Amino acid sequence: MNRIAERAGALGLFATAKALADAKIDPDVAPRDARLTEPAAGDIKRIVGQMARRGSDPALVTALWAKLEGRPLERALVAIDVLASAIWAPREPLLAELQAAASTLGVARPPAGELGIDLNAHDARTLVERHARVPEFERAPTVELFAHAFELHLGALDELSRRNDDLLTRPATRESIHAFARLAALARLPALASIYLDWLVRGLGWRVPALDLCETLFDAGVAHKVPGNAIQPGDVPELEQRDLAEYCLYRAHLGVGDSDTANALLVHNMAQRPRWTRPPSLRLDVVRAHLGILYGHGDVSLARVEAACAQDPLWRYGAKVRAIFAAKNAPARALELFHAYLAGFGNDFDSSLAVVSLVPENVKRDVARILCREAYHLPHEPAPWKLLGLLFGVGAPIADEIDARLRRQSAPS
Repeated sequence: MNRIAERAGALGLFATAKALADAKIDPDVAPRDARLTEPAAGDIKRIVGQMARRGSDPALVTALWAKLEGRPLERALVAIDVLASAIWAPREPLLAELQAAASTLGVARPPAGELGIDLNAHDARTLVERHARVPEFERAPTVELFAHAFELHLGALDELSRRNDDLLTRPATRESIHAFARLAALARLPALASIYLDWLVRGLGWRVPALDLCETLFDAGVAHKVPGNAIQPGDVPELEQRDLAEYCLYRAHLGVGDSDTANALLVHNMAQRPRWTRPPSLRLDVVRAHLGILYGHGDVSLARVEAACAQDPLWRYGAKVRAIFAAKNAPARALELFHAYLAGFGNDFDSSLAVVSLVPENVKRDVARILCREAYHLPHEPAPWKLLGLLFGVGAPIADEIDARLRRQSAPS
């Protein structure tokens, strides 16, 4: 049995270990990445930043859990996403705590194996009022609340809002909360990220993060959980409204796996687009490029996609399309941009599958080496295991075992 199969066995993934036992794979063949093994940081923001690369690594989740002591809503939101996205050993000490925390959300808790909160049924302000308010905060002096607000404690922020404190009207405060929410989205914690974003957008009425709220839930594959009023006409200049509406429409269909409808709408809308109007926005061109790859049409260049990514280096979807586009149309850069995606945004099954499916055989071997490294150092991540299974012709038993584990550990008790 090779070292990677041993890793699977240690997690109790015995079908996976058996399927890969005889494969000639070595985690040391791929280039090293020091970020995969660095110790957990000492503060919340840096820990969440590490999770952007490593996902719900149990060492990082354990460190974050300790920092969230006394913050029941934040713990419950983290638990929901961690249980649905990461493989936990059955005897992992924190597993029972995660499951207990997730259960505190009651009817707001999503079905087994599903990420995020349905914000149409459970808005952030209501959840904060029900689950984040700490009785001591009602009697606490404002200066004490400021200290907790600096740590982005939702209960403290809620109490300051209830007191109409001007701290929450200051641009720097709102931008700090917004930045942390984007970081949580990068860390693949969409429940946590979307509650902060929705609290800003619909709770405080600050519209700036509205698109990030949508992007967070699109990326999580739960577009149906985006609030129906998330985007409003005044959120962007009038000339940009049509492009933004189209972009969100296509992403919403792609986010629930309905690419056929997204493509049909794109083809129809582009045909109806007035010839005299300005060219599509960079954001719209990226989704055009994605659908063009899937359906064999379009005239968007890699340079155009890269310009969109340069405009927002933390845009996960843009980087995903860039890697897929290169796999299809620029194989000389495919490995570079695939690795750039991994370094910036971590493991993603859909993105990696698209790259593996499109690159030439010689590049596919290099991608496989990288996936070996990822499975060995980040064994909690489902994507590398599933992709290795596909590459070695044993995909079904691996995917079935992992999906069953995720559903079981995230199911309401």
